[in-house]
Amino acid sequence: MHYANIITLTTDFGLQDAYVGQLKGAILKSNISVRIIDLCHTIAAHDVLSSAITIQTGYNYFPKGTVHMVIVDPGVGSQRGILAVKANDHLFIGPDNGVLTLILEDNKFQDVHRVENASLFPTEISSTFHGRDIMAPIAAALAGGMQLEAVGPTTTIQHCVRLSIPKPTLTETTLEGEVIHIDVFGNLRTNITAADLSRYQPSRFSSIRIKGHQINTIADTYANAPTGTLVAVIDSAGYLEIAVNRGNAAELTKSHLGTELLLLMQAQ
Repeated sequence: MHYANIITLTTDFGLQDAYVGQLKGAILKSNISVRIIDLCHTIAAHDVLSSAITIQTGYNYFPKGTVHMVIVDPGVGSQRGILAVKANDHLFIGPDNGVLTLILEDNKFQDVHRVENASLFPTEISSTFHGRDIMAPIAAALAGGMQLEAVGPTTTIQHCVRLSIPKPTLTETTLEGEVIHIDVFGNLRTNITAADLSRYQPSRFSSIRIKGHQINTIADTYANAPTGTLVAVIDSAGYLEIAVNRGNAAELTKSHLGTELLLLMQAQ
């Protein structure tokens, strides 16, 4: 496997504190030549599901051999483990709390190990910042070419913590889903995918209903709807999204994570 000497960072640290800087410093201390890319630092605090979706929809835009750190870790310092995963010739480091669920369950999954080789850890480890003190040097070493097997013993998907990702419910004439992510624009990503919609003929689509609002078409772009009105699109990651052209769908519909929506199809 080719190593790209690139590390991406996905965290819930925000940018107002020094945590991101310390994380980068710890990486560079172990691998001065690595390139570090900020994928996202504004995951909502402790939102493991959102981090799982963010890395699953974002990693493949980087070269194969990239190492991806996913640090949303409300259980830091507890008995939860740390995983190193290989999938689609990319490497992933994160706590064993579900952040890597979608990577583990993807058909491109290749291997998973527990990060337990203490000889790779620094002598001083904070119980509240394993991302900096354990994951960073491991990621730096992997990015530089260390073999995955060196981090610790192999394990199986069945022995890793995985989230119960909400699945849409499909019938002959309805498709029931829910909001699983709200971005900075207030766009509502749902758990309904383009693949789910492909089970129905496009001509059968009738409407989408969410929180008392109705949308009568799935558009190609946000601009297909008048300014300030709701529009449904397939977003850049292949999910059905509810948005407002130049507005905020979450505010307009008063939706939140878990808000249900219903797609109606004409009977055949």
